[in-house]
Amino acid sequence: MPKKTLEQLGEIRGKRILVRVDFNVPLDKKTGAVKNDRRIRAALPTIQTLRERGAVVILMSHLGRPEKASPEERRLLTMDRVAERLHQLLGQPVPVLSSGDDVVGPQVQQAVQALQPGQVVLLQNLRFDPREQKNSSDFAAALAALGDAYVNDAFGTCHNDNDTSMVALPAALKAAGKPRAIGRLVQRELEVLDQLLTQPVRPLVAIMGGAKVSDKLGFLHALLHKVDHLLIGGKMTYAFLKAQGRQVGATQVADVEVEAARPFLAQVGNKIALPVDYVAARSDDLHQTILCSGDVPDGYEGVDVGPRTVATYIQHIRMAGTVVWNGPVGWFEQPLFSRGTYALAAALAACRATTIVGGGETAEAVEQFELADLMTHVSTGGGAFLAYVEGKKFQSLAQIDDQ
Repeated sequence: MPKKTLEQLGEIRGKRILVRVDFNVPLDKKTGAVKNDRRIRAALPTIQTLRERGAVVILMSHLGRPEKASPEERRLLTMDRVAERLHQLLGQPVPVLSSGDDVVGPQVQQAVQALQPGQVVLLQNLRFDPREQKNSSDFAAALAALGDAYVNDAFGTCHNDNDTSMVALPAALKAAGKPRAIGRLVQRELEVLDQLLTQPVRPLVAIMGGAKVSDKLGFLHALLHKVDHLLIGGKMTYAFLKAQGRQVGATQVADVEVEAARPFLAQVGNKIALPVDYVAARSDDLHQTILCSGDVPDGYEGVDVGPRTVATYIQHIRMAGTVVWNGPVGWFEQPLFSRGTYALAAALAACRATTIVGGGETAEAVEQFELADLMTHVSTGGGAFLAYVEGKKFQSLAQIDDQ
């Protein structure tokens, strides 16, 4: 059932709208500065729409893992730098609200009551309150008291069923008879994914990279039932090779990854394509590289797909009607080993197919290569993207009003 959107919230001028966003952005470990503002920028359409309609916008997000951080690291996990960047993007101040050391409390309630239509504020890091990850009814009630309506615009955390701000909070607003909707970002994510899962333009080609097969078993099984071709890359390549009985040199491949790859071997050469050549680097000197096929020599580890593989994969991309990509095909953070990932990203950017980039490191890669704007859609959710394609039901979306 389609979910209520911003247009269906009714008259919201002067109303206080609680907006769950995903501002869990990468920070500089020394200064706390925002290193990549993609998720902040992705929330702007929802924020601007609510501002233009005269709402008071109360943003909420978590940032990092303060429960595992040292006191010094925790100080860098305040929302202050995020608010600074949002101030720059919006052209108006974005105060960070807190009640002393608490995320909610009398000071926050007073500040919210004094806000005027069009103003935007940001609550302090939700995970500074340990109740955020416990689906706490008490924390949900305290947050719900701040707003007249709720908007979920945090696709990247939609699969987190234990987060109070994602599940218990909208449930509390439902009990109070207050409306709940999805924002522009979540609306777009769901439209793209539903199209991918139900009526993709064929041929449907999937590119699967990254490190672990075991983390993506459900995703792989779901894809195999839908795609015409599945192209494998990244470190998981070597789990498949080892499962085939090949030597992978110094490439670290856990036994669990080999066993995870083994059931898919029957599809290799049919729906599944493995790299036919790969770049390998000496484990003790990464500048010493060789191009190989078959076994990886002792003392070398696989770091990228090779040129023959790239050429083959690009041909699949050029003939595709839809391409979905999750996981880089090489160690793209290192310029020497980014050629395969860049070549495929460039091919997606140039092709006529619908191109869907599945968040996480893949989204970071296409941004690093300055190709993100040439993709049909770049998801803001890595884990959420995988879970949705697998067919998992999100409790966070179940709390949103149906149209």
